[in-house]
Amino acid sequence: MEIINWKAIVLKKMGFIEPMTVHQICRQHNGVQAQVRSYADVGFLTRMRTEDFSRPWSLDLVRQWSVRGTLHAYLKEEIPLYLYEGRNYLKPNLSLPSHDGKISAKEKGYYGDLILETLESGHKSRDELKEICRKEGLSKEKEASLFDSWGGIIASLISEGKIYQEYGRQYFGLLESYEPWDKEKAELEIARRYFSGFGPVSLADARYYFKENKGLIENWMKKLDLKTVEVEGTIRYYAGELEEGDIPQIIFIAGFDALLLAFEKRENPFFDPKYIRDIYTLTGIVKPVIMLNSELAATWRKEKNKVYVRPLKKLRKKEISLIECEGIKKFQEISEVLFEE
Repeated sequence: MEIINWKAIVLKKMGFIEPMTVHQICRQHNGVQAQVRSYADVGFLTRMRTEDFSRPWSLDLVRQWSVRGTLHAYLKEEIPLYLYEGRNYLKPNLSLPSHDGKISAKEKGYYGDLILETLESGHKSRDELKEICRKEGLSKEKEASLFDSWGGIIASLISEGKIYQEYGRQYFGLLESYEPWDKEKAELEIARRYFSGFGPVSLADARYYFKENKGLIENWMKKLDLKTVEVEGTIRYYAGELEEGDIPQIIFIAGFDALLLAFEKRENPFFDPKYIRDIYTLTGIVKPVIMLNSELAATWRKEKNKVYVRPLKKLRKKEISLIECEGIKKFQEISEVLFEE
């Protein structure tokens, strides 16, 4: 198989050629990476029909930890799948003191119970939960520790299946009847979605996506009984069927998008590896990109009513015009597209 045919297959599976529903995106792609909320919104926008995105579309979603232990947007009903029994990320730690030692296990348990009691009256924001804890004696210094932005007590309560975080309003609510999936069953389902939703992929791609050892991934692959195809000398694996589509001239792609995380970054066929540091920064940021005729040609960012574009290579006037038109069309609040050196 030629690489251009592989790209047409992958882009169709990823929802860049034919629109998908929110439920399809979540069930076929293990949700959407949501470490940065604005990027996740774009991830859904670029895969959905405009009319679907203009309606309330995130009501069934949560924003919680998932694959690789990072934040994802996925269906609330699938919390037991991603917070499965025996997972190696986000393990419960309510019974332990805070990492910085500022809060004892006893205090942590007290405020955990207080938060649960508070949520019995309805969903609350992080700020509202902080205020409740302050009224019960939580100092400013301990508040910073208890509500640490990397998780803190919220992550502990979520990891134990006691609460969940809404995607849209980012409020917290009580989770009822949480029964985590069995470890082997859950890992196989998550792996199946990867090979079906993004494949054909290489073994190196799978290791990059899951951040797991080769032996474990090969074990999953064997149990899933995957099909193989050779793409210009590389053996790639997949589940399901392979169907090509017509590749759009231009696609605005979100930062941390699956297109940038599902394939080993040094071997991702969608861009020249010499641009790797323009897309993947040394601080762990994966920038939003623009694809022109199946190749990543620029990075972009949105600030208020403007889109700023930084080309990876010299663009023709026709390509510049195409980016300007698509930027204004894609983001209705955008009034101007500006190009940077």
